[in-house]
Amino acid sequence: MPKAKSRKLYSVITGDIVKSSRLPLDKHKLLLKVMQRCSKDISEIYPKALKYEPEFFRGDSWQVLIQKPELALNIALFYRAYLKAKMQLDSIDSRMAISVGTVDFIAASFGVGNAYKISGKTLDKKTKRRIKFVSDILPSEELIDLIILNTDYISAKWTSRQSKIVLLALQNKTQKEIAVKLNITQQAVSQQMDSLGWLTISANIKYFSSLITESVKGNKKLLKQA
Repeated sequence: MPKAKSRKLYSVITGDIVKSSRLPLDKHKLLLKVMQRCSKDISEIYPKALKYEPEFFRGDSWQVLIQKPELALNIALFYRAYLKAKMQLDSIDSRMAISVGTVDFIAASFGVGNAYKISGKTLDKKTKRRIKFVSDILPSEELIDLIILNTDYISAKWTSRQSKIVLLALQNKTQKEIAVKLNITQQAVSQQMDSLGWLTISANIKYFSSLITESVKGNKKLLKQA
């Protein structure tokens, strides 16, 4: 049975894989396994961030409810890097719409509410951008979307090799720890992190998190205005 109405703010990421229908059958089967494993790893790396296991549909699409909305950008980037790294394809990518809003009720594996609605509608709008942000309740929506725009532009160029480094960097691993894990030199890690724009990406992640946290602090007032 659904739980009673929840009046806190959540983030919803709705995503799909770009041009997945063009993948050969063996790669498509691998893609499904990679997506499922990615969600499990996210649950371990960001404890209690996800409300429940992501819902998959149409074979290459998913939707996830995040109860720590300040981590939404981390999670979106983790999905992007995970797909490239584990599929070992520079060309593979995902479109994602990140929303912050209310959820009317939550069941065992799904929910209903405005956060779901605006995330899905935003993803349905076809644009050149791969990652977009939307909220009809946060006053800083336009500023947050500019951060997402900049982050999307940089991260869309990641290679599968760079994405392996990103996955570890997103777990706050040091350059030395990343080098040991990937069996490469620390200098190589440093060069790759410069190339993939990690300095800007990490700054964007921190700024996104602080903006969301600050906005959600006024939760009750925002909900009254919604």
